[in-house]
Amino acid sequence: MRTLLSAGLAVLMASATVSPAAAQEGLNGMPRMQWLPLTSPVRTPLPRDHALWTDDCRYDRRLPRAFDKDAVRGADVDPVITVERPGPGGEDLDTCSTVTADGLDLPTRLSLGSYVLYDVDSGNVLAAKDPYGLYRPASIIKILLVMVALDELDMDQKVKVTEEMATVDGSKVGVGPGGKYTAEQLLQGLVMNSGNDAALALAGALGGTDATVEKMQSLADSLGVQATKVTTVNGLDTPEVQTTAYDLALVYRAAFQRQELRDLLGTEQATFPGYRDNPEFQISSDNGLLYDYPGTIGGKTGFTDNARHTYAAAVSRKGRTLGVVMLNSTVAAGRPWQQAETVFDAAFDAPEDASVGRLVDSASPDNTVEAAEPAGAAGAAGAADPAPADSDTPQDTPTTGISLIVAGMVCVLAAGAWILIRRRR
Repeated sequence: MRTLLSAGLAVLMASATVSPAAAQEGLNGMPRMQWLPLTSPVRTPLPRDHALWTDDCRYDRRLPRAFDKDAVRGADVDPVITVERPGPGGEDLDTCSTVTADGLDLPTRLSLGSYVLYDVDSGNVLAAKDPYGLYRPASIIKILLVMVALDELDMDQKVKVTEEMATVDGSKVGVGPGGKYTAEQLLQGLVMNSGNDAALALAGALGGTDATVEKMQSLADSLGVQATKVTTVNGLDTPEVQTTAYDLALVYRAAFQRQELRDLLGTEQATFPGYRDNPEFQISSDNGLLYDYPGTIGGKTGFTDNARHTYAAAVSRKGRTLGVVMLNSTVAAGRPWQQAETVFDAAFDAPEDASVGRLVDSASPDNTVEAAEPAGAAGAAGAADPAPADSDTPQDTPTTGISLIVAGMVCVLAAGAWILIRRRR
């Protein structure tokens, strides 16, 4: 028996050390065996993540469970704003699972909780998963701060930094008291390194954090969001913070239509000032898509324990500009920007008119998909509609009705007189 066991062990050891080709030819007359090389491209299935499963619409009325309850002051708070169905984007988007346009072959290996893939120019949605589900945005909400700062601050103005700003929680670019920072440099630190310290410094220049949060919320509302609640200038978790992939697609579509924002989000490297005895240093964008994917315009990364990975980006290729927003994601299928690469690859191969809905902003009348048609078509369709009460267009009144009745009576009398004359003749 010992001899047999030794012989069997020797065969196994020999087969483990030979090449895959040799193993397939058979060893010592034994049956042919199939062996996978160490570099096999076969991928194991993704582990099931219960938080990424949304088909039961579990996040229509509540946020995903908080992993770090200390970050939300020890409580899970029900959202105060929800999206009622039908939603604004069209009937195909009234789903909590995945929906894709005809001709779009999305990769199956994705670990995304919610996303919206859209055309920046037309507003068409090419694919989505749980677009109206409620999630935490993390740092990608900072895009609202960027837009407010670009609108209200002189990019060359100096911004004061305090000790409190420099010691904020989370990611930092490295500001410090005594440093001389322009608004533009702080914006670079904000988007490239997701600097929470830069966010507080910019908020100070905009009138304080409370005032800046109100400005960010006002801007979001003006862009047509329905379930976004801004609570901080940097996206750190609070019990009340919430958004949807559809809402943030509206916001980022507006952002990517501004050239100064494209320039900022597309910056790969910059020099950041030092402070006191600390010299200046180089910063680089943490958005890997910029370095790895041709045509990338830019984007923003985000992460907290409770929001998990969040991401937004846009790419121009083949005469089109496409954008994506990803929420509540994991790295099981790769970093968010790596997953975005596979999504963009599929999207640019899809027909240009591929669509499952529309991004409908507040500029669209009645906030409906139909109202998002070209103005000429909408004008022709609505030409026969009554004018509103406060319009300058004349409307029917009781006087008009009386005039019609009188005219009818005159016609009847005239007809009767003509008949009498004919009889007399």
